[in-house]
Amino acid sequence: MKLISGKLKVSTVEAVCKKTAIDLAGEMRCSFPAFNGNRLNLEKHVLKSLAEKDDFSGFITYIHQPRKHVESFIKEEIQKYIFTSHKDKARDILKKNVEDMKQHVSRALFTATEKVKTQRGNTDMWLEEFTSSLKDQLKFDSICPENFRDINSFEFLKEEIEKSLEPIMKEMNNLSLNEMNEFRLKPDQILIDQLCKCCWVTCPFCAAVCTNTMEDHSPEKHSVPFHRPSGIKGWHYRGTVELAIDFCTTNVASDKSFYPRHDSDKSIPYKQYPEGGDEYAAWMITPDESNLTYWKWFVCRFQKQLEDHYELKFQGRGEIPSEWRKYSKEEAIKSLDEMYNL
Repeated sequence: MKLISGKLKVSTVEAVCKKTAIDLAGEMRCSFPAFNGNRLNLEKHVLKSLAEKDDFSGFITYIHQPRKHVESFIKEEIQKYIFTSHKDKARDILKKNVEDMKQHVSRALFTATEKVKTQRGNTDMWLEEFTSSLKDQLKFDSICPENFRDINSFEFLKEEIEKSLEPIMKEMNNLSLNEMNEFRLKPDQILIDQLCKCCWVTCPFCAAVCTNTMEDHSPEKHSVPFHRPSGIKGWHYRGTVELAIDFCTTNVASDKSFYPRHDSDKSIPYKQYPEGGDEYAAWMITPDESNLTYWKWFVCRFQKQLEDHYELKFQGRGEIPSEWRKYSKEEAIKSLDEMYNL
């Protein structure tokens, strides 16, 4: 009995935790605002979170390592959901899966016992029927029938295993949500795999992340609905400490030029930006006046931190327009809804 009970315990705990992780990820994908929409919706909530936290280091990570920051955002939101805001719901999902697993095992015991009694089978048949009935729910290591040759009453075998099942299920009911993190499959990794399987190429000028939902969407070019001031990425006027303030969409409509590499001696007109090389040619940047209030607020709010980070200045040709300074954080966050309403 101990052999079967031991294997049952290991398998059921793993199966319940796996199912609970899948269910929690599914629940959040359906009901949690940041995860129940498209790629732009996720970006909108990431940017809202950054603004609300007022965290410059988080912004810099997002600008230069967007996927790393988004994965951290997903993990953090799941932790809050499971252990704070929806702790009771998460616990109910876990308990339901424990009860469902108990029912699965009980049915498998009943089915195996009835079949052997009806067909006058032996221990081999009983074990085969029992394990095959559970194969869709549990991963079972093989059990050698030699250990049960002396058992003649399969009803007795069924009852003994049911008895041993009770403390296992009781222990699982007391399983903490924290203990789920000890298993391979976790809700945060499920959602990361779902939400981050997309394009992460960033604009060579402003670091805006391509919003295509396909990792490889060639020959379709990279694009975003809104670009940013290129100084956010550290672009500046050559030979000066003046950070660039113009949005990419404004630049490509202008008569200005840029150097595609730091060591380049040849400048390229912004209107012919694809001539800068493959990383530029892979992008479609529409010349227009589209911009988000959010990035204007960001430059003003973190002007000093950006200047210190890049050891450059928003001055001269890169002086921040006075009208940008009137925007509040609330207006900046509100402007993000434009991204989702396109």
